[in-house]
Amino acid sequence: MYVCICNAVTEDDVRSCMAGGACSPKEVKAACGMKPGCGSCTKRLHALVSEYRTASELADAITGGPASPVMPAERTQPMPVADPAAPAAPPVTGPVPVAGASLPVRTAEGGTAATAA
Repeated sequence: MYVCICNAVTEDDVRSCMAGGACSPKEVKAACGMKPGCGSCTKRLHALVSEYRTASELADAITGGPASPVMPAERTQPMPVADPAAPAAPPVTGPVPVAGASLPVRTAEGGTAATAA
């Protein structure tokens, strides 16, 4: 979607400029080559910059710092893939035991008796 019709600047153009280091609407305008026009883009441009900052701050908070442009060496290896020929684990059936609860136990006579876990 176009942010600035006068300069033919799209939202993708704005996001690319912000990913390239532009941090404010003024820097985005300069990086995108936007010249003064009708001014209807200003509100949308400010909203995009605010959204980008918020997303970036959230990502930094979750990861513990600014994202590194280079993956660590230990993460560049492909993830192991399960062998499709290997047998699948049997499905879990029946109730899941709860610590401290009485569990039914089969008796030698074929009946059940409740015992503590």
